Amino acid sequence: MEADVLRVRSTPVLALPGVGTPLSLSPMRRAVAQRTAQSFATVPHFYLRSEIDASALVELCENLQRAGQKGISARSTLSDLLLRGMALALRDCPHANRIWQQDSLLQLSSADVGLVVGLEDGLLIPVIRAADTLSLAELACRRADAISAARSGKLSADALHPCATSLSNLGAHRVDEFTAVIPPPQSSVLSVGRAGPRPFVIDGQLCVRQTLHLCLAVDHRVMDGVPAARFLERIIESLEKPACLV
Repeated sequence: MEADVLRVRSTPVLALPGVGTPLSLSPMRRAVAQRTAQSFATVPHFYLRSEIDASALVELCENLQRAGQKGISARSTLSDLLLRGMALALRDCPHANRIWQQDSLLQLSSADVGLVVGLEDGLLIPVIRAADTLSLAELACRRADAISAARSGKLSADALHPCATSLSNLGAHRVDEFTAVIPPPQSSVLSVGRAGPRPFVIDGQLCVRQTLHLCLAVDHRVMDGVPAARFLERIIESLEKPACLV
């Protein structure tokens, strides 16, 4: 049995006539494949999920976008509000601002937050440095610049600096919820689906609210369940009462 398994593992996959065509991997696609496989093989993931009342958050985002269209302020997106909420939570929860490095923990000194940017054949995660010290307008500009640089292949080395957590937001697509893979060397990643009207219970009463599904994937070597839950709860507090984000 063991010999059969080893033989199967070592046998290359061949294209069958009429079934498909083998494709060569781009350097980016190969790097994504290697890093995600490494993450699942070496990082002990666990997941915390929560559905939150995002009605006030969505309303704030819509107001900011209208102001941006009129030139009153920088045009902010939901991702900017999420990134700012994560940065404030990192500042308040230093235990979440750590990464696993060579069998030890490294405490990071500033609240840097990464943003997963999907590209045609892979993804990059530019980092917004000291995001907790930026105004929402400044953060929106940094986020827009980071996305533009990632898509044009002009990211600086500083933008790829290691950070402890990142945001993966698929809210622009028809995705209600999902679970992202932790990108090494980070210790967590927050997955966010689309906001939408859903049944929600408030004070024992069933109503319809704009909600978001959040999933925080956590490296168990860095955080256990309770401290990870505190980090997620701090993010949720700012998202459900978003006045603190502006």
